[in-house]
Formats: sequence, structure tokens, C-alpha cells
Amino acid sequence: MVDYDKLQKLKERIDSAETTNSPHSKQKKQSGAGFGFKISTEIIAALVVGVGIGLIVDKYLGTKPFGLIIFFIFGAIAGFLNVYRVMRRIEKQ
Repeated sequence: MVDYDKLQKLKERIDSAETTNSPHSKQKKQSGAGFGFKISTEIIAALVVGVGIGLIVDKYLGTKPFGLIIFFIFGAIAGFLNVYRVMRRIEKQ
């Protein structure tokens, strides 16, 4: 027959293991330097991609400064949009 005492102990052990291994317990608060590095990386990466695309557009279309200027602005907007998204995600936590 089924030993209900053993099953209850097993259920308690499983519940205990689930609470200690939950993703919320593994998350730790991010340090200020780590947060600043993440934000600066978001902005710089978007600007580098925008400038790169601008230079490529200028090279192939022959519109020397205009492609660079336009895509630099697009990159800056994308970078700040990414920072805004990160801030919203952190605000929800």
C-alpha cells in the first residue's frame, strides 16, 4: 500500500527545493557601476550602428554628410529608447 507519511515528506522536500531554486531568489540587486555600464553600452552601441549605417549609405549613394547625420540621429534616438525600456523594466521590478 501507499505510505502517506513518506509522500508528505517528499512533497515538503519538493516544495522546499522549488522555493530555494526559484528565479526570484537568484536575482540580486544590480550595483550602480553595473547599471551605469549597461546604460552607457546601450547608448554607445546604438550610436556606433547608426554611424556605421550612415557611412555605408554615404559611400554607396554619394550623399557625403547627410547619411551620416541622419543615421547618427536615428542611432541616438534608438539608444535613448533602449535606455527608456531598461528603466521601465527596472521600475517594474
